[in-house]
Amino acid sequence: MGKTKELLEQMNEANQMVDDSYQYNEWLQSDEFVEYVNREIDKTRPQYSEQDIMDSIRYASTHITIDPSEVGKQVYDMLFSEKIEEYLSLYTIR
Repeated sequence: MGKTKELLEQMNEANQMVDDSYQYNEWLQSDEFVEYVNREIDKTRPQYSEQDIMDSIRYASTHITIDPSEVGKQVYDMLFSEKIEEYLSLYTIR
């Protein structure tokens, strides 16, 4: 009886693997798979265009009214970065 039960369990596992493989192959041929791949590809694209980046740098340089020598390079760089983020979050469509 034990050998029969063991054999049935092995057959069920084998059937499950065949079913999983079949379902996976069906999914690979489906429209849902194409949509999934396209979404994943979209995730790798830059969020902002080169023009957006250039505009944000221009915006930052014109909207910081303090001289770098007054606050130091590190603080000025932080202000510059904040202005770039401000521009990108306020003036660009994602």
